[in-house]
Amino acid sequence: MRRTIVSKNGPRFVLPVTIIALFLLTSLAEAANWKSRRSLPTPESTPQVGAINGVLYVAGGYNGGSTSNLQAFDPTLNHWTTLQAMPGPRYQGSAAVVNSHLYVVGGWTTSPPLPNNTLFVYDPPTDTWSSKATLAHLSACGVAGNIDGLLYVTTACNGFNGYTNFLDVYNPATDTWSGLTGSAVPHSNPAGGVINGKLYVAGGYEGSGATPGAVVEVYDPATNAWTTKTPMPIPVQYPASAVISGKLYVFGGSNGTTSVTTVQVYDPVKNSWVVTTPSVPLAGQGFGSDVLYGIAFVVGGNQNSTILGTNDLYFQLPSIP
Repeated sequence: MRRTIVSKNGPRFVLPVTIIALFLLTSLAEAANWKSRRSLPTPESTPQVGAINGVLYVAGGYNGGSTSNLQAFDPTLNHWTTLQAMPGPRYQGSAAVVNSHLYVVGGWTTSPPLPNNTLFVYDPPTDTWSSKATLAHLSACGVAGNIDGLLYVTTACNGFNGYTNFLDVYNPATDTWSGLTGSAVPHSNPAGGVINGKLYVAGGYEGSGATPGAVVEVYDPATNAWTTKTPMPIPVQYPASAVISGKLYVFGGSNGTTSVTTVQVYDPVKNSWVVTTPSVPLAGQGFGSDVLYGIAFVVGGNQNSTILGTNDLYFQLPSIP
């Protein structure tokens, strides 16, 4: 299989994925568990992120206001490319990859200061965006995931009614949305990911009190029902999160008072959490994250109101001679 990065000047290169994977793994062999790579050209907090065919796409975010930038990172060349901007600026939207396309659902704008109900879809080979069917409500602060080719999206912020616990599913084949059973509590800017065909949502602000909640819930499409699991050891909101080897990794985030550097790992088989080392290199929140070649990329974020260009890699590799 081969893949191409497309810039505004046309295709930049084409390489076999197997060669790319080997290059990446061997180049990181000397590192421990974290490695910093080239920073985001335009720093972003709470961007929408997705990995497609060996490329990390960072769409929009917040940098003094909502942005529409699309920045693509090639880890094998340690290189960023600026691509076609989104049709509108968004931050704290939900993003997932379905059928090798990046889907960005909702998200806040700063003018007006409200979430949106839009669905933007990015096609990498043509470097173009399209707009699809809108949600029945405004949506932000949630998570999204691809389960069997369908896009599942939680909504914790609709801009008017405090915090919500909506769940919707989008079918790309019919360009239609359907409402599903909502979670037991709202999860505003939580960790999340799909494991074995189920959507896991952990922590995030629950709409009361001064700190994030620790509630962990999992949605099963087969039953249209949520189940509560073992709570997080350190409740956070605005973390980065990624699924690696069937486990949910939660990087940093805010405990409601300050940013933390913890790495929390949930094992759905054991229904248990562990806090691992080494910690996140930089205490921050508002990261974006996705996985390439089994490696989590933690990008952007903010620290004490400073917007970050973070691009840190977290990985677990055996020793390579």
